[in-house]
Amino acid sequence: MKRYVVVLTLLACCAGVSRGDIVEYAVPRTNLRVTLQGRTQINPGRTVSFRHPKFGNLVFALQDVAIHKAPTTSELFSRRLGKAAARKDADMVMEAALWALRNGLLRQCHEAIQQALVFDSNHEEAGRMARLNELMQRPLGDSSDLAAELKAMVRKDDMRIARSPHFILLHDTPEKPDGERGSPRRKPRALERLELLEQVYESFLLKFYSKGVELEIPQERLKVILFNDQKMYLHYATSLSPELSSTAGFWDPKTNVSVFYDHGTTEQFKALKELSDVFQGMKANAIRLRTVGAADTVRMADTLSLLFQVAQEDADIEVVSHEATHQMAGNTGLLPRHVSVPGWVHEGLASYFEAPEDAAWSGIGAVNESRLAWYRALENDREHSNLDFIVGDQIFSYAASHAARLHGYGQAWALTHFLIEKHFDEFMTYYRRLGELPPDVKFSPELLNKLFDEVFTIDRKSLDFEWRAYMGSLKTDVELILEGE
Repeated sequence: MKRYVVVLTLLACCAGVSRGDIVEYAVPRTNLRVTLQGRTQINPGRTVSFRHPKFGNLVFALQDVAIHKAPTTSELFSRRLGKAAARKDADMVMEAALWALRNGLLRQCHEAIQQALVFDSNHEEAGRMARLNELMQRPLGDSSDLAAELKAMVRKDDMRIARSPHFILLHDTPEKPDGERGSPRRKPRALERLELLEQVYESFLLKFYSKGVELEIPQERLKVILFNDQKMYLHYATSLSPELSSTAGFWDPKTNVSVFYDHGTTEQFKALKELSDVFQGMKANAIRLRTVGAADTVRMADTLSLLFQVAQEDADIEVVSHEATHQMAGNTGLLPRHVSVPGWVHEGLASYFEAPEDAAWSGIGAVNESRLAWYRALENDREHSNLDFIVGDQIFSYAASHAARLHGYGQAWALTHFLIEKHFDEFMTYYRRLGELPPDVKFSPELLNKLFDEVFTIDRKSLDFEWRAYMGSLKTDVELILEGE
């Protein structure tokens, strides 16, 4: 049973967040507390019906939950757009559009852009983003060479090709939504991954176009490989480089291919699935025998089943959104593929756009407790959490363990978040200057800091103080939803 206690804790750490009311659930007879978002309804008999937007329904005992009523992001967007439309203010409408983009509401973002153009047909920002939408909708040529290239990379007979408007995917995942593990998915895994890739693609370009940075639009579909099994992924990855043995996904700039696997096939998720199956068996027996506490057993089993699905999905989303950002940066001219880029720059940008595994796909710049925790772990360590050390890329080049790299990701994310939100123009100039360096340049802390200072002319101590004040003011996405922002 000790094994299950440990697994249960891991499951709680991976539990995901979607949209709607925030529910804090204390699992009966355990120390496990889980935070979920969805729609809730209090029923007669002191139970609570909870609906997860993707994975279905649960029923909790009222005494086991704390419910924080919160509007959905769609509702918050409608309020913002309604106020702006009532004033016929194109600038306010565009603020609503950017809020929608930030929160992953792409359809609503485009809706607001068109509304802004109704109020002001010459609105520069709205016009630029509308033109981007037209460019993204242009069909790409369906070159058979791309499919042949992918199949030549992975000589596995059961790999199949799937396409979306901007991606071509080689995969061996099940054709049916429920696959081999009986999950209640509505769409096949390959289709889900392509839809997520398209969200990252569109959000990435919209973000930069909204700021006046008109990146290059890829002229052919971007190549992706998705393995159904982690072991096959590792076999392929390590054939390219032994250093990829600890990765959960990667983008290879040489071949320009992103490679992923289904996280449900890892040993951790197999153990979680085993635990979930045990409780499903206990649930069936409790119902059949009408045992004392049967209701608690049923709720526990159903909760574990849902959390397993959410955790698996969140792990996939985090990795796919991170590596797809690398691929987009390398294919739009933002950070050219054939130019060396400091680790903190590459990983900071990807971490800014990725959806962390407790945020689901929430748009751009998601902030959550775990992300802040990795930053704050070094916040008071001024030897390693300072601009010189991060900008000089020592935060990664000196990292000698996986934990040290995670700390590096935390600092890179924090600095990138700050610079994109508060010093965007200078940061884009810094990106451009990096891209102009010779392909064979040898980075050193001195070179990188000198280049940074040439772009960011503000006093380094003042910039450091501003950064730390900004990080201290950040609120998590959950906090903002509770406050109705």
